[in-house]
Amino acid sequence: MKNRSKCLFLLLLFVMNGSGVCAADEPVPNAPVHWSGTTTVGLMTWSDLKNLEPAVGGGFDSLGLVLEFAGHKRVSRWGSADVLVGADFGLFATWSDIPGISEDLRQRGLYLTPSMQIRFGERSGRYLNLGAGLGWYQVDFAELHCDEDYFNNNNSVCIEITEPYDESSLGGYLGITGGFRSGFIMGLKVHFADFGTVTGLGPDTGDLKGPIYVLSLGVDFGD
Repeated sequence: MKNRSKCLFLLLLFVMNGSGVCAADEPVPNAPVHWSGTTTVGLMTWSDLKNLEPAVGGGFDSLGLVLEFAGHKRVSRWGSADVLVGADFGLFATWSDIPGISEDLRQRGLYLTPSMQIRFGERSGRYLNLGAGLGWYQVDFAELHCDEDYFNNNNSVCIEITEPYDESSLGGYLGITGGFRSGFIMGLKVHFADFGTVTGLGPDTGDLKGPIYVLSLGVDFGD
């Protein structure tokens, strides 16, 4: 067991040494402005959404999907780290077995958050980002009807039948992201927003607020 622990410790040191996060090189003076553009897809889990109790029965799934686009530009240095400012735009959705008129309801949402990142590590290599954002969040529950051949027929459309709930709120997030030389990134974000008491699904359905946890994978197109 001791030998295995030593091997894991040596492996961790090797990875950190090669990552640039712990590199001892001094920052290059007058370095060019850094920018970062990312696209990620992720899984979200939202306990308040899962715990809602509609009068008609059913509930929302434990996991949802998130698609996010973000752009940030380097504005200054903070010690050995880069400071970047920009914005994040995300779309998220969760399915359910809550019956509507003819289809089950879906949760849809979006957010737009001006944000700041502190980046440790190489500007075009491996790095660690600490981020925070504050902005606008919107969520609704909708019943959509789509043709079975929707994804194979460009003339088909999804029709919104009902939208029993639609609410927006000021919110924000805290996040951590790891980047690699290949441009691949992996991150964890925790979103906070308070949409109040849910209406349109019957009395005592419940309240809807954060935290919303998102684990994501994607690419960084930065310089």
